[in-house]
Amino acid sequence: MPQEITVEYRGEESSKMMFFRRCHFIWILIICESVSGDDLTKAVNSETTFTPVTGSVAPSTTSITWKHRDNNGAVVKVIEWDREDDSTDIPNANFKSHATLDKSTGNLNLKYLQLKHSGVYTIDINSKEQRKQFTLTVIEPVSKPQIVKTCSLEDVSVCFLSCEGEASSESRVIWKYWDGEKLHEQYPNVRTLTVANNSNPDSHYTCTLKNAVSEETSDPMYLKDLFHDSNAETVIAVIISFIVLISVIAVMVAVILFLKRRQISGHNTTRRGKQTISRMQSHTWIFLPHLSGHRL
Repeated sequence: MPQEITVEYRGEESSKMMFFRRCHFIWILIICESVSGDDLTKAVNSETTFTPVTGSVAPSTTSITWKHRDNNGAVVKVIEWDREDDSTDIPNANFKSHATLDKSTGNLNLKYLQLKHSGVYTIDINSKEQRKQFTLTVIEPVSKPQIVKTCSLEDVSVCFLSCEGEASSESRVIWKYWDGEKLHEQYPNVRTLTVANNSNPDSHYTCTLKNAVSEETSDPMYLKDLFHDSNAETVIAVIISFIVLISVIAVMVAVILFLKRRQISGHNTTRRGKQTISRMQSHTWIFLPHLSGHRL
């Protein structure tokens, strides 16, 4: 008898567990369905289309309204259609010249996308919000990068390469190096590289900027040109420094000679002045006795 009671209790407990598991599974399905939607990332000035239903909307549809919620939580109407007067209105200025509606399918088309169009889009059919939603992220495409070199004057066998270009914070930097036989992808997300010279004339580097909507690669930077230019720049820098040094020395010598000539000229002038004064004094003493005898 106790054994039968135990069996009956376990059967009831098992049924309860199965019931709760089924309820839990159904609840998960409801939650997933309520937040179902698409996540899209598009480039500035591109276009996209949101499709809320498969096929066409129901013939009984009397109104369609698309809404946009931006990243700050502000909600505005994108476009709305009403069967009664068969009119389509775009009430918000941010979507004029950007939004069009297909009344038969409910599709929303957005063209010439801008950063301000990022956010969550929902649709109301017959004034009832549908469960499907669309999350749109609009980002700038990357520009074509340029490799900028900086070479050390102290060590002509080392140069620094920088990958420069306009890119968003989500962009990646990819360096590729061709050693003459194989292409190597290395140094991800590093903007500046330190490179050394080698003997292969075909070795070169490229850098690529990449994000979710675009990818651009620089022109190659060949090591033979890089270090040839570096050596030439070093020679030119040495020549210029030598010319500047010679010019400074020449100016200093000219100044010294000028000062010495001025000093010698001053001494000669002083000596001539003294000689003139001495002659004048001697003439005066000679002339005075004659004057004195004449008066007597």
